[in-house]
Amino acid sequence: MKKFFTLFALVAGLIVLAVPFAGVAAQDHTVVITEDQINSSYRVTNPWRRSVTNLSVDLQDGQAVITATLTTRVGSGRQAQTTTYQTSSVWTPSISNGRIYWTLVSATANGEPASQELINQINLSISSSWRNYVRAQTEGRVTGITVTENDMTITWA
Repeated sequence: MKKFFTLFALVAGLIVLAVPFAGVAAQDHTVVITEDQINSSYRVTNPWRRSVTNLSVDLQDGQAVITATLTTRVGSGRQAQTTTYQTSSVWTPSISNGRIYWTLVSATANGEPASQELINQINLSISSSWRNYVRAQTEGRVTGITVTENDMTITWA
């Protein structure tokens, strides 16, 4: 179960967090990304792992909730067994040194919550990979991010 939460958090986190920055570099100072735009983006409609389906992002005041179905397969051939998990994770944005960082607040699989230790490990892993991605994709310094029920507004100088 521990590997599942790590995998889910990494996949879901990178998908939802990469979407906003696809438009950031193309705008002058502000970009508004709607929930519909995020959910119709390529990475949400075509997750990079075939085991992830039904991926969806629900923007809420100050946070993003990612839900997905994860199907794992253990073994091979006729003896392989599959297990399906209904997953949910809650992410909050913050700004540090002009960059957006997303923090995993909570995660569940089939209603079972992830431990705080696992959430801390995921946040450490996500923060370093996200920081490197953002550095390569953007210029300037982010000065604000606002997440509402319908959209996300990012401003930078």
